[in-house]
Amino acid sequence: MFTENLAIHKPAWQSSNLLPYTGADRAVDGQYVNLKWDGGQCSSSSNIKTVEWRVDLGDVRNIFRIFIQYVTGNNVWGTVCF
Repeated sequence: MFTENLAIHKPAWQSSNLLPYTGADRAVDGQYVNLKWDGGQCSSSSNIKTVEWRVDLGDVRNIFRIFIQYVTGNNVWGTVCF
C-alpha cells in the first residue's frame, strides 16, 4: 500500500524553537538521515511541557495515518533515545 506524505514541503509552524535552525520546516523537508536534535534535519522545541505544531496541507484531506519520526540521536529507537 502506497502512503503519500501529504506534509512534504508544506508550510509548517511550531510554537517554540530550541534554536533558529530547529524550526518546523525541518520536519517537512524530507530529510531524515541525521536524527540528532542539532543535526539540521529535525525540528526541536524549547524544553517546555506543551508545544503546538502545525502543517498547512493546503486543502481539506482525509488522513489515514500520522507518522512522527522522533529525534533518536542516530541510535536505534528504544535504546538511549529521549
